[in-house]
Amino acid sequence: MSSNKGLGRGLDALFGGSAPKQEPQGQESAVNLVPVSSLRPNPNQPRRHFDEAALRELADSIKSQGIIQPLLVRPHGGENTYQIVAGERRWRAAQLAGLKEVPVFVRELSDKEVMAAALIENLQREDLNPIEEAEALQALRDALELTQEELASRLGKSRPAIANALRLLQLSAGARADIQAGLLSAGHARCLLGIDNAMASDALRQRIISHKLTVREAEDAAAYWRGHNALPWEAQDGEPQPRTKTPRKKSAQLKTLQVNLSQSLGCKTQVSGDENSGRIALAYASREELDMLLAKLGVALPEAQNDANNETETHVQPAAETQDTSDISD
Repeated sequence: MSSNKGLGRGLDALFGGSAPKQEPQGQESAVNLVPVSSLRPNPNQPRRHFDEAALRELADSIKSQGIIQPLLVRPHGGENTYQIVAGERRWRAAQLAGLKEVPVFVRELSDKEVMAAALIENLQREDLNPIEEAEALQALRDALELTQEELASRLGKSRPAIANALRLLQLSAGARADIQAGLLSAGHARCLLGIDNAMASDALRQRIISHKLTVREAEDAAAYWRGHNALPWEAQDGEPQPRTKTPRKKSAQLKTLQVNLSQSLGCKTQVSGDENSGRIALAYASREELDMLLAKLGVALPEAQNDANNETETHVQPAAETQDTSDISD
């Protein structure tokens, strides 16, 4: 296994320091030779594809050197029958090499621990691409119900490293496929995640591939878009346009507040923004509605002055001037 993929913490650290139950015969700490016919693969193994050429190479190595790392198995399905927790590839190669027995560690593991161990082995693969790593980390996090910080601690990694890996799952299907095909690197992917417009992000993705942009060039293009609302090569045909803000998604609490205000005040109401900052707009369609609204607010319409109308429009907007009337509740 590649040293940079090794996690170096062991299953006990992964499961929060609680070691699985010991075998009565003390088998857990000893290597046992078990017939290959007594082993069964894990049907929930996250690794579905085993490259035949690579298996044959491993089989040749096993013929000359034997199996250096014992398999991890658990009792399963009857006496002297075991389920492979980690090491299915070695088991398959051992059969190709003609071995009758293979060395194993026997441990009592729960289904959750078996799934986690299989995912850990998947994470230790040398040929793991960034998307496969992100998917395995997310599956491991879900299986053990961990936060990012807890997962980082148990794997011996930094929380930013875990967070950056998991962010790749936010990419479009096309970008994820390009990473798996080796057309984009994880660094390129982070540049795409820095653009919150799907069309612009996809345009940059295609440009990276077609023009073989470096990560630094992709970073510069993403930074240009954030400042000009256009990618550098798009802006050459015209003046860059100022970037428009992406509307913030309205929370369920603010949607309920909008309905409650509309019912309490008897007018159309719009709430925009979030709990920290935003805007509340009240609409009226006649002088009578305005007077009724002001009465409920405990505010009187000022006497006619030069700037009185402007002040009224600043605080209470006519219906024709309210923003996004399709989102206004009756």
